[in-house]
Amino acid sequence: MHKLLQQGLVLQLSALLLGAFILPVQARVVSDLYEVVEPVSSRGSTDRVAAGSRGLERIFVRVTGDATIGNNPDLQPVLQKAQQFVQGYHYTSEDNQLYLHLSFDPQAVSRQVHQLGLPMWPNNRPGTLVWLAVDTLLDGRSVLREEDTPELFSVLEAMAIERGVPLDFPVMDLNDQRNMPLGALWAQDEQAAERAGLRYSPDATLMGRILQSSGHRWQADWLLVHGGRSYAFDSSGGSMEETALRGVNQMANVLARRYAVRSEGRDAQMGAIIIELAGVDSFADYVEALAYLRGLAQVSSTNLLSVEGDRMRIALAISVGLPNLRDTLALNHKLRADGDTIDLNGYRAPLGSAGNPLRYRWD
Repeated sequence: MHKLLQQGLVLQLSALLLGAFILPVQARVVSDLYEVVEPVSSRGSTDRVAAGSRGLERIFVRVTGDATIGNNPDLQPVLQKAQQFVQGYHYTSEDNQLYLHLSFDPQAVSRQVHQLGLPMWPNNRPGTLVWLAVDTLLDGRSVLREEDTPELFSVLEAMAIERGVPLDFPVMDLNDQRNMPLGALWAQDEQAAERAGLRYSPDATLMGRILQSSGHRWQADWLLVHGGRSYAFDSSGGSMEETALRGVNQMANVLARRYAVRSEGRDAQMGAIIIELAGVDSFADYVEALAYLRGLAQVSSTNLLSVEGDRMRIALAISVGLPNLRDTLALNHKLRADGDTIDLNGYRAPLGSAGNPLRYRWD
């Protein structure tokens, strides 16, 4: 089953690793959030209905960012009628196992999320670069590389698909080994990670050090660096793979808490935020920038206030706090923050107001 779940991601990763040019890790629109593969015993309707319920629960985990959403009693009636959300399905077989490929309707799922008042994690998500080191009883400390431990990286890629979090791994060539030596990785040196990550331009960096404490006991310390903040957490398990999986799962929880939007209807609107975009040099730029802002899950409506030269001002009605909005805008690599305005007398107008709009440059 792992082969079926991972095929697309593995091909992308292979393309990344081949050749001398290293593509940057960037925020990505996750296109397969609403597709799952479920093992089934037969092509009968009973097995299909049961698989649909399981699959829809997995979809809700991805789109809400809540790994325990299946325990929500309000969701149970929805899962029982999962077939109403199915957009298409087909079967495949591998190693004498039958699999049901399910595609769910994104709009129908989104409407249900809104009706239940659940958080919604938009599909534009941070690309995360993962550095791993291990300390085993037999071999001591070493950097984990995909070519040496393919099973570990395979299950991590499967977890990335399951949670909808784009993961990438360094190629660990001579440049990476020089910029991120084992000692720096084990110390979770943020400055070393920043230097080593320059060639990848990640949105987030995850450093993990996994320790084998006994024959059947493993533990790990993790440090996630993203958007000027650092998040430390740990995990444990009966194997290296289980311990690493739990770490990536917790990383997804951290990112979901930062970016998921909880919609509670019109009453959740928190008012208008003024944003000023410079560098809008063409009609194509204008259309693209406006479409991007209107498509944000955090934005309920937009109102174009003015256009002067290459600058335009837009009022955004948002249903989240300003920090959440700024975190989301930071994921778009075409936006570059331009700074805030301070009056000559030292007065600073509230950020996001007409006197001190959020200033960005559209590159």
